[in-house]
Order: sequence, then C-alpha cells, then structure tokens
Amino acid sequence: MKLLRIYRALLTAQLQATAQYRAQAFLYVLFSVIRPIVFLAAWVAVANARGGSVGSFDVADFAGYFIALTLVSHLCMSWFAWEFEQDVAQGNLSPRLLRPLHPIHYAAAANISYKIVTSIGLLPILLLVAVSFHARFQTTLEHLLLFIPSMILAAVLSFLFDWVQASTAFWITRSSQVSFVLGRVSFIFGGQIAPLALLPGVLGTIAYALPFGYMLAVPADILRGGVDPARGLLLVGAQALWVLLFYAALQRVWRAGVREYSAVGA
Repeated sequence: MKLLRIYRALLTAQLQATAQYRAQAFLYVLFSVIRPIVFLAAWVAVANARGGSVGSFDVADFAGYFIALTLVSHLCMSWFAWEFEQDVAQGNLSPRLLRPLHPIHYAAAANISYKIVTSIGLLPILLLVAVSFHARFQTTLEHLLLFIPSMILAAVLSFLFDWVQASTAFWITRSSQVSFVLGRVSFIFGGQIAPLALLPGVLGTIAYALPFGYMLAVPADILRGGVDPARGLLLVGAQALWVLLFYAALQRVWRAGVREYSAVGA
C-alpha cells in the first residue's frame, strides 16, 4: 500500500510536468506513426504486386498488424538508456542514489505518465489508419484476455531491458551506441520491419529465441488475433520467463555498476 501511495504521488507530479509539453507530445505521436505507416505502405505495394498477398498476409492483415504494432510499441517504449549515459558522465546520478527510493521508480512514473498523455492523440490517428486501409482484426475474447497480460509483460520487459542497457554506462563511456545497435537488431527481430511469420527460415527461429519479439511482435499478433489462443498462451509464458531473466540481470548489473560508480568517486 505504501508503494501505491508513492506511485500515486509520483504519477501526479509527472502528469503535471508532462502536460506542460503538449506540443512536444503531439509531435512525438506524429513521428511514431510515420515509420510503421511507411512499412505498411511498402508491404501493401509488395502484396498488390504479388496478386494481393505475401505468405499468409493480405493487405488487410498487414494493416491490422502494423496498427497493432504501433500501439504496442507506444505502450512499451522506454528511453531511459539514452538519458542515463549523460547522468552518469555528468555526475547527476549521485544525488538520486542518496534518495530513499530507487531511481527506477522515478523513471517508471515518468514513463507511464508520458504514455498516458500521448495516447490521447495516438488512438484517433490509429483509428483513421485502420479505416483507410480496411484493417482486419480477428480478435476474440480469448485474444483480448491474453493481450492484457501480454501487453503488461511486454512493457515490463522493455523497461527492464532498457535499464540493463542503461547500466552499461557505468563501464562504457558511449553506452548509447549499445542502445543504437540493439535498436537496429530489434528492427528485424522485433517485428518492426515485417511480421515474424514472414521472416525466412532460420531468421524466424532466431527471432523467437531473442527477447525483442516478445516486447513488440508477440503482443501485436495476439491483439490482432494472428495467433491461436493456445500458442498465444505459450508466448505469454515465454514473455514471463524473459521478464524474470532481465529482472535478475538488472539486480546484478545495477549493484555492480553502483559499486563501480562509487569507487571512482562520482
């Protein structure tokens, strides 16, 4: 209960701060929609050139997938790794470590509040795109019931993954480059360029062996009804395993990093 009261206070403060940057939030919403629409348009062109479909996806399926992916990507985004590098380099982390509350809670509150504010503008745009491209969703009640835990696990996994990346700043001066490289890998294996079902041969196998797809493609496929509920349940279980793995990794990396940070007198 105490933690809930703390988060209520943190979220209230962060929502007030985020609301002051409504113009910036609006621009973010526009830019976050542009890239998936570009990929959607590209796949629509490919599908039309091949007689209306690519593999098991036709134009309506592609539209449903990229709309779901855009929503999931928005709800899962975490940008802390890019800021943390400067915090470590400039010594801004030191006063935060003296607070009784772990810095991760402040970051979580900022993350959630920003998503709440920006979602207000994102949803109408996605609805417009869905109507324009005649998006197909084969979502059942079972899919919706699976999507809720899948979405939560994806967001938590993305946040923990981001914090593990951020913690490399304790040892690497340009840790943002690590984030950049991993972001490019996620482009392929997270399902941002194409649905994982369309990845050829071994690439599809690799995608399900890495964490990226479980942050993006998996909840997106569940939301649009692209997987049967039995397989969806297995994928949600895999998401839970990845969350546990990265939670354990963060505990070890963070403790070791703080010791390193303190040892150099920051």
